[in-house]
Amino acid sequence: MICTPLAAETPEALFTALASADTASDWLELRLDALRDLTADAVNHTLRQALARRRKPVIATFRPREQGGLRDLTRAERLRFWGNALQTDADAFDIESDLIPHLVSAYPPDHPVWLRVVASHHDFQTTPADVTGFVAAHFPPYAGTIKLATSVERPDAVWRLFAWLTGSPQQPMKIPVGMGSAGILTRILGPAYGARWTYAASQDGRTLAPGQLPADELRHTFRLPDLNRHTVVAGLLGQPVGHSLSKYLHNAAFTHLGLNWVYIPVEVSPADLGSFVRDFIHPRTRRVPWPVGGYSVTLPHKVAVIAHLDQLTPTAERVGAVNTILIRDQALIGDNTDVCGALHPLTQRFELAGQPVAVLGAGGAAAAVTCGLVDAGAQVTVFARNPERGKMLGERFGISVMPLDQFQGRRFTGLVNTTPIGMMGYAAESEFPVSPTTLDGLTWVYDLIYRPRCTPLLQAASRQGRATLDGLPMLVTQAAAQFAHWTGQAPPETVLQAAAERALATQPAGVTSRSDLTILNASSPSA
Repeated sequence: MICTPLAAETPEALFTALASADTASDWLELRLDALRDLTADAVNHTLRQALARRRKPVIATFRPREQGGLRDLTRAERLRFWGNALQTDADAFDIESDLIPHLVSAYPPDHPVWLRVVASHHDFQTTPADVTGFVAAHFPPYAGTIKLATSVERPDAVWRLFAWLTGSPQQPMKIPVGMGSAGILTRILGPAYGARWTYAASQDGRTLAPGQLPADELRHTFRLPDLNRHTVVAGLLGQPVGHSLSKYLHNAAFTHLGLNWVYIPVEVSPADLGSFVRDFIHPRTRRVPWPVGGYSVTLPHKVAVIAHLDQLTPTAERVGAVNTILIRDQALIGDNTDVCGALHPLTQRFELAGQPVAVLGAGGAAAAVTCGLVDAGAQVTVFARNPERGKMLGERFGISVMPLDQFQGRRFTGLVNTTPIGMMGYAAESEFPVSPTTLDGLTWVYDLIYRPRCTPLLQAASRQGRATLDGLPMLVTQAAAQFAHWTGQAPPETVLQAAAERALATQPAGVTSRSDLTILNASSPSA
């Protein structure tokens, strides 16, 4: 069940939103605290008008600002509103737990109206250490539903919320909400484990609580109505992960093959990486109730995660980085599908054995590309902006390393760019990693960036008559390899390609921080 808030500043705007409510939602929450400059009686009048126009079940909410509401409200105003609102035929009423004792004199615990009440508590700072004990101490047993919305800064808060959700008794009904990016698991998996509903972003796209997702994405990308306690969970570990296209690729493939799996991007800080692997992934120690199929790994965790795994595949060991976690025989195995992801599109078009190839950059993507090129018999030279990282890469693969400004295309057959220069949203998106004048002599140019698909570097190479290749095939190929490792089934790459192209066409490409830039670029194709 998906519930979408409707927040409007005037009655007329609220009625318009109600008439055009998102078809992806099952319930609508009337955020009456969004109405400006109306008395409690006027808000009640608006509620009654809205109820006469509803086409779906609605929840009435009148929350004060200090508890996440959209206006300042005194206790007297709140009591006056609810004293009248509880007499309406709204399908549910969301009332803050601190106010409920003040309503019992008018509505005793055995009054049938309490079956429609969602007793709620919002904590924007933390999650109680003992969630079950906190609920018992702060919520009335006679409310039909209990909603606990808490800030989730650490992964352990998520499994504590699920422990409360799945614990007994099952009545009243429960709604755990982990606010913040780390709480996405509660928003997507909550209903599968008994939550009455989950909250989506408001119809105008605003998030009225941290971490809300659009209703359409919950229903169609994550297939929330189809999830159950047998659904196998896979996902992406990184920080941040909001830009990720992988959720579109993997979930489209699950749908196409009829697999009861879901892929969820989870933001995990470096400090919490070990505890997340232990409590959410490792088959011997995990504390969450769902089966786990595997995880993708993106920056900044590709190297750090190795310390928390049981073993590495030979490929991951050679690259020195992991982008895929496999679960085999109660053990976690680290793999790297970036190597095949980067090389397969290249070998489909160009001869590599014995050919001199230049690689720009010395990060994780450069290591994966270099590994694949060396295995294919190419003569690789890395051109690095960072001398120390370049030196490490050279020693790892026994190749030549030179400063970036010394690149000259006439010495090489092909060029692979693994830097973020030219990426949409990056400060240097209109610039070149090397001057177009240095491309003379190259046969082909490969840029691992996929947003935009035709970077300034590729545009310049194309104008000069050189063959070009963008980074989207790498994204698709490495995702297909992950999928096959996890599920034992090979997804049609046409399905993954189409999902990626749809996402690129419809999702915003803006980034907000340097770490976003690092992860969006070709250094992290698995994200």
